[in-house]
Amino acid sequence: MYGYDRIPVSYLDDSLPLPRTDLALELENQLRDALVRIGLQEVVSYRYTSPEKEARILAAGGQPNQSEYLRLLNPLNPERTVLRRSLLASALEVLEKNARLSDRLALFEIGPVFLPKTGQTLPEEPGRLAIVMTGLRLPQAWDRRETAMMDFYDLKGILESMLANAHISPV
Repeated sequence: MYGYDRIPVSYLDDSLPLPRTDLALELENQLRDALVRIGLQEVVSYRYTSPEKEARILAAGGQPNQSEYLRLLNPLNPERTVLRRSLLASALEVLEKNARLSDRLALFEIGPVFLPKTGQTLPEEPGRLAIVMTGLRLPQAWDRRETAMMDFYDLKGILESMLANAHISPV
């Protein structure tokens, strides 16, 4: 055995370079933190879906264009055969599955959607934000008889707080 104390000390010849910051990632994390402070919970849903699930968010009688989806060659699940084009459909699916567990749900998701580009193999992947809410405005408590249901003005307040936190004004 040679011994750890016998290994000579060597120092770097140059100083470490300054780390590069990813401004888009920093802004996204600040937005996440702001939404959590407001009282929303973050969800992360599947990036795979089906055209039928996304058709549920269309207006009555609206049909999605099947050719605009990016299809998976070998999907693991027959219910998830394409890449999503909307975060709202995924967030509503999470809300639907969890609505029976709580009287109040306020969820958000930040993530990419996949939009095909004509003549290109790879899709465009813009980031999106989806906010979904349902149930009581305030949690039930012993000192409140009734609380109102969440409505448009609750969402408006969340958006105003989010934009104020991002120093975007006036809106």
